[in-house]
Amino acid sequence: MIPRKSPQSGKFSSRKVETGLPDSLAAWIEHYRSLVVTGVRSEAVARKIDLHLGRFQLFFAKSYGHERISACVKRDILNWRKDLLFQELAPATVNNHLASLSAFTTWVHAQCPDIFPAGDPSKGIGELALPPLEPRALTDDQVRSLKNLCDRLHRFQQLRGRYLRDEEIRPGKRSRSMRDRALVFLLLSTGLRREEVTKLDLSQVEPGDPEALRKARHARIVRVAGKGKTERTVFLSADARSALANYIETERSIDAGNGGEALFLSASTVSARRGDGRLSPRAINLILERIGRWHDAEISDAERKISPLRPHDLRHTFAYRLAKVTGADAYELERRLGHRSQRYIQRYTNPPERVAASYVEEF
Repeated sequence: MIPRKSPQSGKFSSRKVETGLPDSLAAWIEHYRSLVVTGVRSEAVARKIDLHLGRFQLFFAKSYGHERISACVKRDILNWRKDLLFQELAPATVNNHLASLSAFTTWVHAQCPDIFPAGDPSKGIGELALPPLEPRALTDDQVRSLKNLCDRLHRFQQLRGRYLRDEEIRPGKRSRSMRDRALVFLLLSTGLRREEVTKLDLSQVEPGDPEALRKARHARIVRVAGKGKTERTVFLSADARSALANYIETERSIDAGNGGEALFLSASTVSARRGDGRLSPRAINLILERIGRWHDAEISDAERKISPLRPHDLRHTFAYRLAKVTGADAYELERRLGHRSQRYIQRYTNPPERVAASYVEEF
């Protein structure tokens, strides 16, 4: 039974929900998922919605010892927001949780207007203010030393014994220096996200022949699948063209096997390799973290260190440089980065703190 407010008495009475659903958050969440989320939203978005709504359901049940949706009011959502902040979740993450819950309660209220005792409990709850975004771009000196290390990457992967104490980064038959070097130069040259890199096929590289790729003055990767079912074209720098050509000609041909389509492949000796051989996003993280540690081991100046090196650091570096070259042309940044949010576009046009500090050094 769901309480409803009687217009005559102003008190709450009871009535059955016409949908036939029980007075349960879990039941309504499942109903919402089956009608609004599954098959409508992408798998990644659906997982996030499930996570957010599941967290609210757990919070509500812990607070009251039950999960009757008819007892949910605005105060509960405000308290949940406080609890998420207490867990030290980032404001943007909290806002994502609130957005998922707001979409759910708005839909429920539309299906059954009398289910909530005081109307849609999410109505009127605004987003948290977000701190200014700062790009994590590498400096010119850091890029120079990173590229220098990548040109010598095969030597690092040949080291043995006392030179490498970390078992995790000790080289072996799985080492692919040409592939790892091509990854770094590609990310610096295009600003691709790591997920976008893992989805690339060799057929998207134009020209795809190694020798033609080396000689080409302009080469590109077409049909890059971005967020929101978008596609874009990115161009390759001279370093990226050369590094990709070397990788395609040498190591990729070893790991491709029977005509693998993926551009970047795991070593064929990896036992946990995917069926199509495609490199995973997690593998890209590990490769860059390892390169970052090797880089910093050679650098004494703390300002030049780059660890932990992440894929997004190279994306930010590309974006910040592109913003400088194009005069912060928002359209060009959006087109090359696959971003539609002006807030994130502005993130790339704003200089990092260390760069901004240098502007006033001589004032």
